[in-house]
Amino acid sequence: MSTSLERALDAMELLAEGQETTLAGLAGRLGASRATVHRLLAVLQARGYVRHVPETHEYRLGPALTDLTARSEAGSLTSLAAPVMAELSALTGETINLAVLRRGRIVWADTVDGVHAIRLTTTLGDRVPPHATAIGKAILAGLPHAEWGALLGREPYARHTPATRTTLAELRPDVESARGCGYALDEEESEVGGICLAAAVIGRAGRPIGAISVSAVAVRFPRATWPEVGEAVYDACARLSARIQTSGADE
Repeated sequence: MSTSLERALDAMELLAEGQETTLAGLAGRLGASRATVHRLLAVLQARGYVRHVPETHEYRLGPALTDLTARSEAGSLTSLAAPVMAELSALTGETINLAVLRRGRIVWADTVDGVHAIRLTTTLGDRVPPHATAIGKAILAGLPHAEWGALLGREPYARHTPATRTTLAELRPDVESARGCGYALDEEESEVGGICLAAAVIGRAGRPIGAISVSAVAVRFPRATWPEVGEAVYDACARLSARIQTSGADE
């Protein structure tokens, strides 16, 4: 078991360095038979740590490594985000929510309740619908188009209110707008009478690891205030992202 683990790690290091990418080359460098190395690569491929390129018969590092880093950063994000969330709460008086990317899903991780008796609520640990929330759109805006499908699933997307975007064609302009201005909007798309503005938190790999939103009931959140609040959320998340990227914070 120890030898297999060491060989698997050695194989991943060789792939990271680009020294060997074929089965024969890896087997030669590892001093093991092709059958043995193929079994190791098959396990790593099944877990997403390695991917195979059939056209060239080469192996490459897989997306699971990036996801592992993101999950580690997301694990520390709750504590790092607390001061930022408190700041936004004091500024707006509204509910502040934090969501994180976890194993290919967006989930609610923390919340600071607003000061008003009537407010929007979330359940920590529940999955966040990426197509119907400002948080989801903010995270999608930080990802390449090719990765949207993994979060969104198949069309039509679940309808939560009459305003929910249920197709990619409807959703795409919202995400592109968020990419341009830095913050995303949910205008009664996840809950009737609810308005949310959110911005993404970017990790060390330059990818979103979560997002923070300001949520309020529509009658208390006039449209004229949205740009100012959106900019405040974006600024807060940008400062938090910079801290994560420079601190090397880990779980």
